[in-house]
Amino acid sequence: MATVTAPRGAPWLVRAYHELQRRRHLVVHGNVDDLIRWNDRYQPFAATVADFLAVAGFTVIVRYNLVEGLSYYDDASREFVRRFLSDPDGPAAPPPRQPPANNGGRRNPLVTSADVLEQQLMAARSAEPRTAVDVLAVALRLMNQNERPCVVIVESADLLVGAPSHFSNDHVTQVAYVRRLLAADPVTPGGSPKYHNTMIFVARELSALPSWLHRDNPNVVAVLADRPAIAERAAFLREDVAGYYGGDTMTPDARAEATTTLASLTDGMTIVDIGALRVTSQVARIPPTMPRRLVARHRFGLRDDPWEQLDLGKIKDAEALLSKRVIGQLPAVRAVTDVLVNARVGLDFVSAGQQTGTRPKGVFFFVGPTGVGKTELAKALAELVFDDESALRRFDMSEYSQEHTSERLTGAPPGYVGHEHGGTLTNWVLERPFSVLLFDEIEKAHEKIMDKFLQLIDDGRLTDGQGRTAYFSHSIVIFTSNIGVGDLGRTFTDPAMSYEAVREHFSQAVTEHFATRLHRPELLGRLGTGVVVFDLLRENVIMDITAKFLDQIAMAARARGYDLVFDRTAIGRAVVDEIVRSGAALGARQIRSPLLERWVRIPLNRWILEHQPAPGTRILVHRRGEGSPPFAVDALSAGEPP
Repeated sequence: MATVTAPRGAPWLVRAYHELQRRRHLVVHGNVDDLIRWNDRYQPFAATVADFLAVAGFTVIVRYNLVEGLSYYDDASREFVRRFLSDPDGPAAPPPRQPPANNGGRRNPLVTSADVLEQQLMAARSAEPRTAVDVLAVALRLMNQNERPCVVIVESADLLVGAPSHFSNDHVTQVAYVRRLLAADPVTPGGSPKYHNTMIFVARELSALPSWLHRDNPNVVAVLADRPAIAERAAFLREDVAGYYGGDTMTPDARAEATTTLASLTDGMTIVDIGALRVTSQVARIPPTMPRRLVARHRFGLRDDPWEQLDLGKIKDAEALLSKRVIGQLPAVRAVTDVLVNARVGLDFVSAGQQTGTRPKGVFFFVGPTGVGKTELAKALAELVFDDESALRRFDMSEYSQEHTSERLTGAPPGYVGHEHGGTLTNWVLERPFSVLLFDEIEKAHEKIMDKFLQLIDDGRLTDGQGRTAYFSHSIVIFTSNIGVGDLGRTFTDPAMSYEAVREHFSQAVTEHFATRLHRPELLGRLGTGVVVFDLLRENVIMDITAKFLDQIAMAARARGYDLVFDRTAIGRAVVDEIVRSGAALGARQIRSPLLERWVRIPLNRWILEHQPAPGTRILVHRRGEGSPPFAVDALSAGEPP
């Protein structure tokens, strides 16, 4: 079995090194709270960055955070900074500044803070900078000395220069220091172009930092600390999987296979979170030979995966079960059934389990005339798989027609109204990861939303505005659309038109919509065989749907002690004639309401109210002369044929 070779260090460190060679200060954001791979081992972010900078050639490495204050990479860094700050005859310092010009009696807080700090440090000799303003004053002096290449790492930089309403009165002074630090050209100690004094600002979210810190400044660049790639995850798991439940008794081949599959299933997870898999495995007593169940238990906290628990007999009978609710749409039912079979059996076009389990279980694009069963099939699927129709979550995409509404799905970014509430889509999946997600009338949504759907289909996850990741690997995603219906009446005048012609019409309409109108053929490519065309309502289908609704009324009457008898042929014929007259493109919704509602249900309820029949009465609903519908209602005597 081939093993994916992991880099000795996290790949994003390579980009950081190149930017340092370009004499730029760095803003590092992203996965800054994780264990980072460095020199074939995993260690905390701060330790990795410090070791990396030492290898990059910095001899003085200083780190600052609001909790620990100023700290140093080694004793040499500490001694240099202390001597530099307290010894006036020490390393070269910038020339003394001139007193600020008179500004209406107001003092320049930037100059005053630096001057006061310098006097205190020179007097005390062993004093340490305490406040953020003091530290930034020290950083400013270190950036301007030219004896040794120095780097100052500012952790949680968003707490220093973020939104001013959240912080102390020193915020303006802190921002002024940072602006001055970044405005000047980097000083090159010793005259060597290889090294320069550098500031590194670290924050989890780039959006939490002001744009002036990382945009439109040739001396500053933002570097994204990525989450671990599959090779890094696999390298970590190879060393860790032996500590899983039953991991010590696995054969080398079984351990390698489990490692490869787990590395794929943990896409998007941090090394810290992957390390916690070992605890989940031990507590839940799930061995690494059952990787999908282990990851599902770890992510979702559920003991059983509904997909793995699907009854094989139910899967075999799925086509018949779904067809009872969705009548006359056998091609669509078969497409959905195939997904259930694939999800239950689990075979795929991959080797050794790579890239499995991260995408949704199924992605469909239901297209066809309105009222032919698209939403009904989604409901039936939710009930079949999860034994609960409420597992279906419907999103009316007409509510997302404006560009800004796309943020409602994943939540507003930090600093915007509603950020604390999260997104409607991500909140639902975080609470109910085993779901059928229905995006109704997708053609009415704004084009920007397609970017989110592309990520959802490709990666199987979305991150909300609060940084929480929702996984869709155990969901079925269904898009519905009426694209092409506008041409339906003009194109299909022959009621005997074949399903193949209907499928060709709607498939062409979908292709034109994505490729020509949206200019997003890649999204159509991701859907692949998931584009399912629903057929028109045929005469026999209309008759069957009518019979289904009549059966429902009969069951309701039987529960009240009445035996209903319908003239089914006459009622079905009347429904067919009306739908053909008004247009089959309106769909099956009109069968129940208004047709059967007005023709059968209302007359029947009125007759029962007026006659108060005794329990056990046989009631006939039938055509009476040319005046029907509405249909007549009469009582049948015992033994009288209908």
